[in-house]
Amino acid sequence: MKAESECYLCLLGQVLRTAGVLGLEEPAARELAREACAFLAGADFNRTPPEISEDLYSLLARLTGNPDPYRGLKKEHIDRALKLYPQLQNLARTSADPLRAALEISLAGNVIDFGANSDEDWLKDGRFLTPGPFGIDDYPLLKEDLEKAERIVFLGDNAGETVFDRLFIEVSGRRPVYAVREAPIINDATLQEAIDSGLAGVADLVTSGCRAPGTVYGQCSPAFKKILEQADLIISKGQGNFECLEQVRGPFYFLLKAKCRVVSRYLGVPQGSLIIMRSRNYSPRLLA
Repeated sequence: MKAESECYLCLLGQVLRTAGVLGLEEPAARELAREACAFLAGADFNRTPPEISEDLYSLLARLTGNPDPYRGLKKEHIDRALKLYPQLQNLARTSADPLRAALEISLAGNVIDFGANSDEDWLKDGRFLTPGPFGIDDYPLLKEDLEKAERIVFLGDNAGETVFDRLFIEVSGRRPVYAVREAPIINDATLQEAIDSGLAGVADLVTSGCRAPGTVYGQCSPAFKKILEQADLIISKGQGNFECLEQVRGPFYFLLKAKCRVVSRYLGVPQGSLIIMRSRNYSPRLLA
């Protein structure tokens, strides 16, 4: 999906949050915002929000000299999520439908996102584990296709959320390919965060070749494109992956929280809704 005018405010908000994470004083933060505004004024909004965000964060890295400003927060989120893991395992396994419970926990983890409007105190208490409301719920279809699929690809999103994805994969009893970003951007997971989350024990870890906060098919490495083309089921996590892939024909299921008005309006659901959605452009094989 293409960016809209409201995306300007979200992108600028990302810049200001990054300035805060870096502890920049007001003059430096103001200069960073000024440079970002100049960039956004000339940005091509016929692209997806993650593609614009990739160029914006490249600018921020150059201006600040820090290509991974969220490194410390990513580690903190993973460490805190891992402490919850035994509790989450028990919660899922004692549920009437363990797979559904693990999926809801994985979706709850999607609140960990500094690239969209979200609550940064996501682990202060257990409220984030309360599911719903669901705007779209194609869980029965996903469960059926998951049971039939031989080759499964899981597209990861944010660090910390990766721990909750691990639980879903563990409960599913399947071993997918789990793909992460090629390089740090915002708090998205890279290979290191996937390893730190314990995902290597339940999935085959790869990088997608993409440096955007979403899986841009045209940026994917040849090796990863081949993996996608051979997949029977592709589980795409998070809003950024949805924005990049919702127009691509293939065996996609999108798991996300509709965090902003642009995406919620596009999907026809209230803002903040949880989404389990079989792609509107579903095809048994990738047709890019």
